[in-house]
Amino acid sequence: MSARIVALVSAAACIALVLAQDAVPTWSGFHTWQYATVLVLLGVTLTAYALEARAGRDGDVGTKLVVALIGALVVGAAGLASGLLGPDSQTIVRAPGTVAPLPDAGIAAFFGNADAATIERGDARVVLRQKNGVSLELGPGERRFIGTAAFELHPALAAFIEARDERGRHLTVTQPTNAAFLSPILLFPGSVPVAGRTLPSDEFATPAVQRQIKAFFFSRSATAAARAHGLAGKEAILFAVDDSQGRMVQGGIGFAESGSAVNLGGLSLRATIGTYPALVVSAVPYPPALWLGLVTFVAGLGFAFAPSGPGLSKARPSQSKA
Repeated sequence: MSARIVALVSAAACIALVLAQDAVPTWSGFHTWQYATVLVLLGVTLTAYALEARAGRDGDVGTKLVVALIGALVVGAAGLASGLLGPDSQTIVRAPGTVAPLPDAGIAAFFGNADAATIERGDARVVLRQKNGVSLELGPGERRFIGTAAFELHPALAAFIEARDERGRHLTVTQPTNAAFLSPILLFPGSVPVAGRTLPSDEFATPAVQRQIKAFFFSRSATAAARAHGLAGKEAILFAVDDSQGRMVQGGIGFAESGSAVNLGGLSLRATIGTYPALVVSAVPYPPALWLGLVTFVAGLGFAFAPSGPGLSKARPSQSKA
């Protein structure tokens, strides 16, 4: 295999590895020494060929190809800087109606309000507001690039809670340990071991009747393993109701299927299970450097391999005189 082919393959590999950071920015491998080492080795290969070609050892095409290799090296440098200096992907979980400032990115993320239907559908959105006042709305499955950061939403477990007293009157749900004190949406930040399984957990309160409630999420497999009566193979919430002193009230524990109410300890509890987005922020290569390198690489290939002139053509036979 000729040195020119090796250089072109190395350039293509270098660009592909860097572009992968934009394609799958959450992959942790971009921030490892192995990834950086591969980019460095590819860069050394390109530099070595460029020096040889610059000296005229690969003809006129090789000399012109140096322009394309410089573009590939710029792309590689952008990817290397992002991998070595950029932070690992960060997952930001916030309650609906709250704001998460991201000073390093110059962004404030506004997590939209959600009702039971929104949680069930899993289509809540997040607004990214920049310092210059420009706002970008981010929905499920979408990705936005701002500067050297990529933003995307990942669905996270959530449940919308509705509570009523024995007379059917609506009760305010509070979360004393949550930044969104009055939010009726549980995000299950904790976990507890139950029967050999780790279950997501959360808690809330109903101050009007002085009740504290713990909630444990059972997936379909968990309800099947627990042989929950009538709920095996379905998603459900296990509620445990305590009084103001933290003592479980009589008849205060039981399962509730998503969307169905259960009466426990003088309360009627309904949980709508679904998802609410978590914002994932990842480092990506600096866009101006990336685009400059790509444009230079493509232009360099055209400069190197495009015909230098129309070439000699066969003389057209002269028309015979009549």
